[in-house]
Amino acid sequence: MIECDARFPDWVKLLGKGYIDSGFAGRVSRLPVDSIVKDMLSDRRADEQIEALSHWVALQGKRILEIGSGCGAFVVRGRAGYGLDVYGVEPSLGEFSANLSVCREMLDHFAQPADCVLDAQGEALPFADNSFDVVHSSNVLEHVADPEKTLAEAMRVLRPGGLLHIVVPNYGSWWEGHYGILWWPNLSRRMAKLYTRLLGRDPAYVDTLNLIDHAQMKTWTDRFGRDIEILDWGWSTFEKRVRDQATPKWGALALAGRVVGLLHKMKLVSLGLAVAKRLHWETPVILVARKRMH
Repeated sequence: MIECDARFPDWVKLLGKGYIDSGFAGRVSRLPVDSIVKDMLSDRRADEQIEALSHWVALQGKRILEIGSGCGAFVVRGRAGYGLDVYGVEPSLGEFSANLSVCREMLDHFAQPADCVLDAQGEALPFADNSFDVVHSSNVLEHVADPEKTLAEAMRVLRPGGLLHIVVPNYGSWWEGHYGILWWPNLSRRMAKLYTRLLGRDPAYVDTLNLIDHAQMKTWTDRFGRDIEILDWGWSTFEKRVRDQATPKWGALALAGRVVGLLHKMKLVSLGLAVAKRLHWETPVILVARKRMH
């Protein structure tokens, strides 16, 4: 739908310029900028996100919020392709400001309401309490100013019985997806900057990231007490991807796929998974939870 549209090259160009101007393309990621932005605009990627949510709840008739809508592919695909009642927020400021411009162009082009994606931040969602059945966010929490406040806002706008679905990179694992590099689990910020510098990447980008791991996410969710029921942390997804050699191909994940392939070749998959489970090396963290009804 998006990729087949005649305007697709224009959206790729506009989004690509934003990533070049921000320095992300080249200084952080070594992938060609067209590859980065085409992944972001991909119908198939949006379909995978919708499928992941559908595993937990029937989406038809549900009011869905995406925190950090980026260029709007999930919202546009969900509304125009699936008839879902999807909304989103995306800030106009910061390193990825081109995202909201592309999002607005696509909403207009596909005849979707301009206000279904608002210029707002996750820490201050412009919605009433208990107003969504599903709150979803993918690869956003590591970028926000206050991730704990963003989680609290997600819970505030979620209706009792509603589904919370948060995907965030695990910095307690061996992978960092923005740079597209192997990582050392639980690096301090100082060591992370030294490590990325040694690899010839821009270490300043580390300062824009929240180096979240499983333990930190659990600490934050524990503070919700009896208001939240944790359904999953993403281990089953990680294990299946490793056992089936089904690592996603988005971004620089081809490198992660080669590492998984090496584990299979050396017949170390079961041992590797046992250690990974004990040390919480699964990546990403996929928090799936339900807001309890009282």
